[in-house]
Amino acid sequence: MVFAFAAYRYLSRTYSSQRSAFVMNTLVDIKIETKHKETNDILDNALKLIEDYENKFSFYKNGSQIWNFNNSVIDSLYIDEDLAKILSISKELFQKTHSHYDITIGALSEIWDFDDEVIPTNEEIEKAIQVTDFKKLKIQNNYLYKPDGIKINLGSLAKGLIIDKVVEYLNQQNVISGFVNAGGDMRIFGTEKPFKIGIQHPRSKSNEIIDVINVGNRSVVTSGDYERYFMKDGKRYHHIIDPLTGYPSRNAISVTVISETALIADAYSTALFLLEPEQAIEFAEETYDLEAVIYVIIDNEIEKLETLGMKEYYER
Repeated sequence: MVFAFAAYRYLSRTYSSQRSAFVMNTLVDIKIETKHKETNDILDNALKLIEDYENKFSFYKNGSQIWNFNNSVIDSLYIDEDLAKILSISKELFQKTHSHYDITIGALSEIWDFDDEVIPTNEEIEKAIQVTDFKKLKIQNNYLYKPDGIKINLGSLAKGLIIDKVVEYLNQQNVISGFVNAGGDMRIFGTEKPFKIGIQHPRSKSNEIIDVINVGNRSVVTSGDYERYFMKDGKRYHHIIDPLTGYPSRNAISVTVISETALIADAYSTALFLLEPEQAIEFAEETYDLEAVIYVIIDNEIEKLETLGMKEYYER
């Protein structure tokens, strides 16, 4: 029995490995649990996969497929499986949010300069809005075409897709469990044992946590007006732009979404942020496999709205 138990312990033991790197303009942390010690190739390939997808979907990276498409280096884009999934979700959210969620927001993304804290003029905003409309995209024979001036920005959901692709690769390598965390966009896989995840306080300057949730085998993504912003004349200007107004959305200050895949959590965290909070919660309740908590400011106090199922994730 002693030998049998020792053999069982030997055969069932696992090894943990972790790697961090700065890619997709953020810190990406990957942790995996495997049956074998040698995981360097797996982690290297996972990070390489992220870089490959960044070269495909980045809006800002000169030479990426999306950059080339937006800047007329190429006049069409082949719709592979990944882009087809992105376009399908984008179209659905465009319709369900009554055009508030729109990946053709690229022209607006370009005129807002958050590094140099430049507010575009009303004329610049109006001109960019004229070339922002998902309905103007054209799909024909498995290719995507766009009119002159329209630019697509996949920043609201590409990171989620990339995280899912990394998890898919890790599963193919017989990784038992782990997580991929890309600047707070996180997917936990292979384990129902919950991870404690802190939701950043949207108005704290010291990384204070406003809530703690317990999540296992799910994806968690937060969109907030504190991630990339500047203050001018007492007003906060942040990077989540409403394509209908051309200005940062003023509905929420933070939205956290829990779903099975990072792609869905990523896309919906932005979509819900762009809606009126009550409408956003109603929308989330109607969406399969989705929970959300939305933080808003009412009478100078932070309050939260949440889906009914969200309560089961809070730390007890």
